Amino acid sequence: MRRRESRFSGSRRGLTLVEIAVVMAIMVLVAAIGAPAISGLLDLQQRAAAKEIAETYRWLNDEAQLRNVTFRVAYNLDRHTWKVEVGDPNTLVFATPEERLAFEEEQEDAMSAYTERERADGAVELDENGDPVGSTYTDRFDGLDDPALTTEQTLPSNTRFAWVYTPQYGEEGIEPSDEPSDDPEEDVIAYTYIFPDGTAEHAVIRVVDMEKPDDGYTIEVSPYGGEVTLSSDLVDPAESFSWLPDEGPEIN
Repeated sequence: MRRRESRFSGSRRGLTLVEIAVVMAIMVLVAAIGAPAISGLLDLQQRAAAKEIAETYRWLNDEAQLRNVTFRVAYNLDRHTWKVEVGDPNTLVFATPEERLAFEEEQEDAMSAYTERERADGAVELDENGDPVGSTYTDRFDGLDDPALTTEQTLPSNTRFAWVYTPQYGEEGIEPSDEPSDDPEEDVIAYTYIFPDGTAEHAVIRVVDMEKPDDGYTIEVSPYGGEVTLSSDLVDPAESFSWLPDEGPEIN
């Protein structure tokens, strides 16, 4: 009896070298076409994130004057997040790291003057950390309860903060940790401030690609009127006001 061949028996052969080459060529072509598209999408996401920060500063500049409050934007450089907080209109900020350090030392000395008994008797109003309320200039801020903003924003994937500059952090600004800790208490946090008189702390924020740190966007907040600019250029904060004279004109 003649054996009946299956109608599928002819399809059991493997791919030829020519077919493999054709498949590989197609894969290379798809990758070549897709890579720029993915890169372009990531760039759009980074620009959108930087633009959102810039627009937030413009909005806060108006809101600070209307509400007579000081806003600060808190950047968690290790976790790539940022949020807005609202505080006392008389909030202090400093022109140099040295002024900031001196003030914090004075506050620590004042806080240590309170005895344990005064704390226990309730003679001193304490915060959630057991410290006197208002003992430092950063204690008078709470999360912003406003539907226009969420409590915390996260940068797009593959995007991070390279650094944040304000005068209180010195000429080099402040950068993320080399090796971020799992403990949130050790996160590097940078603050920038917007005041109710229409001014702001001079701030420069750099948002970059994690894999290509030279590519990114810079948000700069001017102290005069809170003007905000967004650029793909790397901005040197020291050059922003290089046109100003070191000394004022002499008046005879």
